[in-house]
Amino acid sequence: MKSTEKLAIKAIFFDLGNVLVNYDAQKAAKKFSKCCKVPLLKVWFHFFTSSVEKAYTKGKISSYDFFKHSKRALKLPVTYKNFQKFWNDIFWINPGMEELLIALKRHYPLYLISNTNELHFNHIKKHYKILRHFKKLFPSHEMGYRKPEVEIYKAALKRAGFKPQEAIFIDDVKDFIRGAERAGMRVVRFRHKQQLIRDLKKHSIKGL
Repeated sequence: MKSTEKLAIKAIFFDLGNVLVNYDAQKAAKKFSKCCKVPLLKVWFHFFTSSVEKAYTKGKISSYDFFKHSKRALKLPVTYKNFQKFWNDIFWINPGMEELLIALKRHYPLYLISNTNELHFNHIKKHYKILRHFKKLFPSHEMGYRKPEVEIYKAALKRAGFKPQEAIFIDDVKDFIRGAERAGMRVVRFRHKQQLIRDLKKHSIKGL
C-alpha cells in the first residue's frame, strides 16, 4: 500500500467549471463575433487562449483593463456594461451537484480551486447559491496562479491547513488532475455525478 493511502481524507477540493456550474464559452465568442463582425476564431483566440486571457485569469490585469484591451484588439463597438453581459451569459448549474455538496459537507470541509476571472467569478457568486457550501474559495485570479501550475494547489492546501495526502481533488480536465497529483493530492476525474459518487466511494468518502 502506498504511503499516501494510509492517511484518511479530511478535505475535498472541487473544480468549478463543468463540474458544479456548466458553461459554454462558444456562446460568448459567437455573440461578440456576430455583434461586432469579427471572425469567430479571432474572438476565441483573444478571449480564451491568448496571453491577455492568461494574465486576466491570474489577476495580473483588472476587469476594466481586460475590457479595454479586448475592445482595442478586436475593435469591439460595445460598452463595458454590454461587454460584461456577453462575457457572463454562458453559465448554468450542473443538476444534482448541489445536493451532493450538501451531503459531503456534513462530513468534510469543502474547498474550491478554479481557473476563472473576476467578472465570471463575481457573476457566479451573485446569481448562483452553490458557492455557499464551501469553507474557502481559491480562484486563480486571486491566487496569482492557474491550474495545472503546482503552486495553486500547494497554496490552497497551505491556506486550508491540510497535507496533500489528506485531500482529494475533483476536476474534469486531465491536465488539471495531473497538476494536483504532482502536488501530492489524491484525485478523481469528473465526468458525471453518478461516476463521481462511485469513484469517491472507492476512496471511502463518507455521506454517499
